[in-house]
Amino acid sequence: MSPAVRGNASPRRCSSSSARWTGSTSRTGCSVRENCSLRSTSGVARVEYRVLGPLEVLVDGEPVSVPAGRSRVLLATLLLRANEFVSVDELVERVWDGEPPAADRAHKTLQMVVTRLRQSLGEANCVRTSSRGYSAVVEPEQLDLARFRALVAQGERRAALELWRGPVLANVVSESLHREDVPRLTEERLVVLEQRIDEDLARATDVLVPELRLLVRQHPLRETFWAQLMLALHRAGQQAEALTVYQEIRKRLADELGVDPGQRLREAHEQVLRGDNPASSVPRQLPPAYPHFVGRAQELARLTETLRIRPGEPVLISAINGIGGVGKTVLALQWAHEVAGRFPDGQLYVNLRGFDTRAEPLDPVSVARDFVQALGVKDVPSSGDALIAAYRSALARRRVLVVLDNARDVDQVRPL
Repeated sequence: MSPAVRGNASPRRCSSSSARWTGSTSRTGCSVRENCSLRSTSGVARVEYRVLGPLEVLVDGEPVSVPAGRSRVLLATLLLRANEFVSVDELVERVWDGEPPAADRAHKTLQMVVTRLRQSLGEANCVRTSSRGYSAVVEPEQLDLARFRALVAQGERRAALELWRGPVLANVVSESLHREDVPRLTEERLVVLEQRIDEDLARATDVLVPELRLLVRQHPLRETFWAQLMLALHRAGQQAEALTVYQEIRKRLADELGVDPGQRLREAHEQVLRGDNPASSVPRQLPPAYPHFVGRAQELARLTETLRIRPGEPVLISAINGIGGVGKTVLALQWAHEVAGRFPDGQLYVNLRGFDTRAEPLDPVSVARDFVQALGVKDVPSSGDALIAAYRSALARRRVLVVLDNARDVDQVRPL
């Protein structure tokens, strides 16, 4: 059979290479042979609206030019309140940034801006009119802000944060927009980022230190990032450096704000002083990616698309099928390395030797034993059923990528 990509519990279908990640209890599968085209089966254009970065509108992946100035301000304002009517008076105030035209022509002038915006959007036009004002009518999957909040609600914080492309609405010139709306969105992102780092602190802390050093430079008075940096350093074996970081932020808070460290910082400081350092086991078993890999852009994109269109699904399998020697394993490993960061609890790999002429195919029970040990389980069961149960229990609360290469048949893969 061939390579595949999957998630938590048992797969629906597999082949010679598989990748798997863990999550909740529902199941799904997606072969890379699926048609992941941008148009729906009905031929209707796929429209996307993006506000988590520069304002963008896409139709079938192609950007739509939205005129700079009032048209962008109007669209951004409506998208931030998607599917809600915004009154004409509020829109006039926002679009003209507190300096509206004369009252007797304000509404008519706004209508001209709306008309210009609708014309520029074309088939992506989402602006609707009512007696109460105007609204942007969009489906949740069409707006990146709605997708971000949905992913956060599902606990998929890493995937949610990947939707951010830079400073919010950086190409929209509006003092009121950047004074009233953008800071709230920025804070929303930072809270989710803090939550994601808290999750990662129980995992691979070595890779968190550079990220957190950058964050404390960008947000020098945000105590949570400093506390997380202290813990990451401590758990990476740098206790002295963690204590130095505490003294640095304590002095900064006193000099700039005249306050003492808050509870989060004090608790982190006490944890470092006590030497508390919870152990974690994060396997990194992927073989090196092929250094001269070229092509296969479409297949890689389809695999990555499964992460976006099926966020939070626990058992997601993508089977990579083909005759021997066409590069199934190379493709699976290339993609696995590209998305490894989305699976902070580790990556597992095994060559199942399904068609190896020099050795017998591997028994899935023996593979499960190796995986359980790699995941840090101390009391490894001896019986086959108990081993498989322990393996699934070890994955139940983790996001792990599992690559099952050279699988002979579905029976060899199903237990894994």
